[in-house]
Amino acid sequence: MRMQKQKLRNLVALLVVALVLGCWSGVASAYWTDLIDQMTPFNTSGPESTAEVNQTYIDLTNVSSGSVTSATYIGASQTRTDNSYTVASQTYIDAMDRITSYVFALTNQYRPDTDMGLSGVDYLPTVHVYTYGTQKDQAMYSVVSGLVDCLGNPPIRGDGGGSSSSWINNYSPTAMASTTITSFKIGEKSITTASGTTITMDVAPYVKDGRTYTPVRYLAYALGVPESGVQWDEATQTVTIVKGDTVLKMSIGNTTMTKNGEIIVMDVAPELVDPGRTMLPARWVSEALGATVTWDEVTQQVVIKQGT
Repeated sequence: MRMQKQKLRNLVALLVVALVLGCWSGVASAYWTDLIDQMTPFNTSGPESTAEVNQTYIDLTNVSSGSVTSATYIGASQTRTDNSYTVASQTYIDAMDRITSYVFALTNQYRPDTDMGLSGVDYLPTVHVYTYGTQKDQAMYSVVSGLVDCLGNPPIRGDGGGSSSSWINNYSPTAMASTTITSFKIGEKSITTASGTTITMDVAPYVKDGRTYTPVRYLAYALGVPESGVQWDEATQTVTIVKGDTVLKMSIGNTTMTKNGEIIVMDVAPELVDPGRTMLPARWVSEALGATVTWDEVTQQVVIKQGT
């Protein structure tokens, strides 16, 4: 109990330092403070995010069992993305310490055109992080993308440098600018990329035989393929995707895909659904274009990451 109280005192001391240095939302300009105060949870009837402020709830309830979740809201539409993470087992006080130091270090990297706010002591075991400014969307993706590393490493002290905290460079503005993260959620027709671009599809992803099928055309767009780079041949029922020097071809009902003429045998075949969309598990096209794909069973989302 004495050790736990000491950790709490240390955490409060750290948060006071953050307050003094401007990481804490309460010392933001009156304009930003007023906006944040109008949002949930400060005002239970307020929005979760606005056109100017994003918010994520990081739930540390089960962090002692190695499990953390986040609910992230982006923009005036309050687009929500849920994620779950397997992390190092720890107390929520230790986790809060790590998250606070991480957000503070990221803030130093994103300033002066973008800033962050954090609230936690009054809401434990839930931490609220806010981002605002010209790169607010990218900054929020930095926060949620780095949570596993954040909670698996010692708190970042000082200026955030040094070999022990070099992992933070994976979530710097430069690193995130070259990374696209897109989530396709079962039953939802809207996807949002890390750049903040929202794409509305005319068909939603679905599960069939334990596989998640996504519309190939919109998947290609999310991976940076221009509209002219997705071609459909009605006569042969073939989709051609062109991105740079890479050309992919696949046909309805055929498990063979070609990449620059090289044959790739898939374990499923593309299928056609109304209104004339070609559907295929995201992994095949994504990996052929250099992206990585993960499936989140809890949130029923396919998460696609492209870049560094």
